[in-house]
Amino acid sequence: MNKLLSVVAVATAVTLSGCGGASPDAGGASASATAKAVFTVKQTCDQLFDKGDEGRMFGAVAFLTNLPDPVTKSDQTKAKIFASDLEYVADTANDELKPLILDMAKTLSDFGTAETTKVSIDADPFKAAGTKIINACPAQAEAYGDEKNKKEAAKKAAADAAAKKTADEAAAKAAAEAAAAPKEYSGVGDDVLNITKHSTGPEVAFIQHTGRSNFAVHTLDAKLESTDLLVNEIGNYSGTVLFDGSSRNGETTAFKITADGAWTVKLVSLKSVRKLDGTTPMTGTGDDVLVYTGPAKAAVFTHDGSSNIAVHSYGSRADLLVNEIGPYSGTVVWAPGVYTITADGNWSATLK
Repeated sequence: MNKLLSVVAVATAVTLSGCGGASPDAGGASASATAKAVFTVKQTCDQLFDKGDEGRMFGAVAFLTNLPDPVTKSDQTKAKIFASDLEYVADTANDELKPLILDMAKTLSDFGTAETTKVSIDADPFKAAGTKIINACPAQAEAYGDEKNKKEAAKKAAADAAAKKTADEAAAKAAAEAAAAPKEYSGVGDDVLNITKHSTGPEVAFIQHTGRSNFAVHTLDAKLESTDLLVNEIGNYSGTVLFDGSSRNGETTAFKITADGAWTVKLVSLKSVRKLDGTTPMTGTGDDVLVYTGPAKAAVFTHDGSSNIAVHSYGSRADLLVNEIGPYSGTVVWAPGVYTITADGNWSATLK
């Protein structure tokens, strides 16, 4: 199958403003005859150029230009439809335009009625006829060219806008991910660690220490005054803690660390902690922070450690649910909100 190499010479010629070509009815005809002939030419040109790329003439051009390889019987049926449309216009065309329209129709008709789909198309008569028609219809050709340019400009503008939107969304996503990325710090021994939070308000810290002596972490405000004791353990430690849960102490700007070994601190936003709805038991080991998203219910809370077990909730109001030493089992009200658990053993909260 030989495809047309472009939207034939037609599309090229159309882009030229004020396409040439005198009126086919100029000459020695009487004034009334000329007016009548011009009207007939205009009517024919309007029929051919109507609907632009989807119309009779340029629809046929686009069809031949974009034929698949190999073609199918369905393609031949479409060719016959385009040929029939052009022949319909030719029936009312004047003597100059009629043979040109029929030349275009014949190319389509020959392809549509071929006994096999393996047929080569001689596009030269089709191209030549199309170019002459454009020259005979300068006003319509120019209007078509203007409209085509507008559509292409609008299409490009839409594509550029879509590309910009995609780029902006990707940049915004990357910025959001970068802003939400954990902030990690490490060191050895005693230190005053300046930190940068993700935002104001509550923040979560994953803290680890490898040592044999006392390990303590205090939060400090902008004046480097101690506002809270987050960790106070002997030896190794690994846990998750909440800080700045209360606004009365101001924002934390630093941690005062007391340690005899290596330590790491990783800050994450409160949005990053695990969220549980209570459909299965909520469990953990040691210090932890979680967000409960289910309805308020009674819950059985247990702890198997030997040291302090404390459970704070931060929902509509702050509340201390459990504060005991050693193993514990009891029923508490478990409402939606943020929970902090201070423990040295395994713990669980099971809704009743």
